[in-house]
Amino acid sequence: MIVRVERIRKDAVVPQRASNQAVGYDVWASIVLDKNTKKPIQELPVKIEPGKSALIGIGVCFAVPFPIQCEVRPRSGLASKYDIELSNSPGTVDPDFRGEIGILLRNRGDKSFTVKKEMRVAQLIFSKVTIPVLEKTKELPKTLRGAGGFGSTGLFEIREGTEIYQKQIEEMDRFYMRIVLAVAARSNCVRGVKRINGKYERDKKGSFVGQTRRFGCVIVQGDNIISMGFNAQYKGSPFCSEVGCLREAENIPSGTKIERCRAIHAEMMAMTKMLVSGVGTSTQGATMYVNTEPCEICAKLIVMMGVDTLAILKGVYPTNGMKIIREGGVNIRYVEMID
Repeated sequence: MIVRVERIRKDAVVPQRASNQAVGYDVWASIVLDKNTKKPIQELPVKIEPGKSALIGIGVCFAVPFPIQCEVRPRSGLASKYDIELSNSPGTVDPDFRGEIGILLRNRGDKSFTVKKEMRVAQLIFSKVTIPVLEKTKELPKTLRGAGGFGSTGLFEIREGTEIYQKQIEEMDRFYMRIVLAVAARSNCVRGVKRINGKYERDKKGSFVGQTRRFGCVIVQGDNIISMGFNAQYKGSPFCSEVGCLREAENIPSGTKIERCRAIHAEMMAMTKMLVSGVGTSTQGATMYVNTEPCEICAKLIVMMGVDTLAILKGVYPTNGMKIIREGGVNIRYVEMID
């Protein structure tokens, strides 16, 4: 997203973020504006007495693309230390507004406060807005709350909304985790499987006896499965069931030298399937379900894919990848299955 910014005065400071993960753009005071005409009336500094307000211009105007909104929000430092707030918090800069952005500061404290030039006085938050079509109807859908308005949910008691929503999430998680386990059953990894006369033991259904490394992955976007995968040998590789496990042959401890394996992980298969299929579905904001914690390599891919939530089967052994998942800001849910 590109937002064009025009400086009205040469000494005006273009809004900037204070840190690499900050979502708000700090704005600097430039001049005092008239509250009615929005025209400059006084250079800074200006003193705001208790109970009074002042409209501070920041010296820039924006061309915000539709349907993006720009919210003007107070800075927590000014509010907590000096009781300086925004009278119209949050303010909104609409896409079609081309005037100088003004910050209406109000002194809620008991001491005068001086706004100096190039003081950081507010922050701007950009977010996408959904523009609905308002349709007239004779009757609205029924809800648990009904017509209850201000104060209808009380101050202390907990109503059913959060509990019901949590149960819905848990039911959805168990549904997709069952699919993950079904997908994982297709895994052909033979590490740890016993050999009898040089061949890996199978049951009557053809599955490997004692197979423990069955991993699956399901990627969900908007309650729709957009891809899935399981751990198996890469295309063109000889089957481990025929030539033996490479990692066992080289005595590689579990969790180390991940690249020394004929198989790709379930997460990798799910990701590559999306590329091969060419469906073009974005993974931004998606939920990924897995029945084991990801390795470091998969964790990096998950973070870069923009996955919103990683839902993991509860009780699996830990891996080093979870540190990367947490650092990448991905939400984590552990799913407990009910027999």
